[in-house]
Amino acid sequence: RIATLFRDKFWFRTDRADRPLPCLLWLAKDRRNLNPWLDGLANTGLLLSSIMLATGSANALLIFALWLIQRSFMSVGGVFYGYGWEPQLAELSFHAMFLVPLLSMDPFFGSKSGVFAVPTLVLWAIRFYLFKIMLGAGLIKIKSSDKKWKPGDMSTMYYFYETQPVPNPFSRQFHFMPKSWHKFEVWSNHFVELVAPFLLLLPFRKWRIRGA
Repeated sequence: RIATLFRDKFWFRTDRADRPLPCLLWLAKDRRNLNPWLDGLANTGLLLSSIMLATGSANALLIFALWLIQRSFMSVGGVFYGYGWEPQLAELSFHAMFLVPLLSMDPFFGSKSGVFAVPTLVLWAIRFYLFKIMLGAGLIKIKSSDKKWKPGDMSTMYYFYETQPVPNPFSRQFHFMPKSWHKFEVWSNHFVELVAPFLLLLPFRKWRIRGA
């Protein structure tokens, strides 16, 4: 019965790309009034996150619950949950489930009976995740129609500090730096996002550290 419920409520519900939409809101009886469910999921997520913050630890079940709550919001959030960082965070949460114990909340789990190493496959999956994010951030700039990111212009940093989403105390000073410095910033960004990520995939630890 549980398997049938999971299949009907989660696996057979898909998006336009035929990808499963894991969403707890499918369980709501009155889907015309989802506010109580949305509030409940948000408060539950806040509670579980607070437990992790207070204890400094987590287990797979806790992270899975947070991942499922986030995926529930992503399934119905539309454009508000359509930005790149939402699926990135969900993917990272999924990887994190394999970095922690299944049930134990002991932050030093395994220290008495021997260290439990993280599976190599999980480590490489996370490295590839980081590689994909950084490379994607660089490619989207190069492939865009905005010439300010491209060789021959490279002027995007002339204006960046005027519209910076999260300005800092040094933003004004950097904005008035010479144009040659701003071009250097753009080239540095391209190196960080288009070249350095490949170092994360090398089998040599010292090069992976340099890439990071």
